[in-house]
Amino acid sequence: MDNAFDHLVAVCERMRHLTGALETIRNLLMADVMTTSDDARTAMGDTQETARSLFIHAVGLRQRAGTDLETTVTLITSDTDPAHSAQRQEWLTLCGDLAGTLQSIDAVLAELEQHFRR
Repeated sequence: MDNAFDHLVAVCERMRHLTGALETIRNLLMADVMTTSDDARTAMGDTQETARSLFIHAVGLRQRAGTDLETTVTLITSDTDPAHSAQRQEWLTLCGDLAGTLQSIDAVLAELEQHFRR
């Protein structure tokens, strides 16, 4: 179970980076919307490019988080030691919650993709 725990921690860390990237993208896009002067609008072109780059990074993080989560579930379910049954169920529940969060993130990424295509 130690190896599964290490993978679970890695998934959580990747999710933390992913949500941080999404938060930064949101902040950049909000700054762009709130800008009113022409000079500031010109400078915002760089902000838009930064947001696009972060979006690409977030998509990569999302893909890696999904793959890592699948690996983690496989490791957890492969441990059949009866002494680990309660811990195994707790971790699988956590993995289910993380999978639900990833589905929500998929919706956010789809909206961002539409925004950047405009």
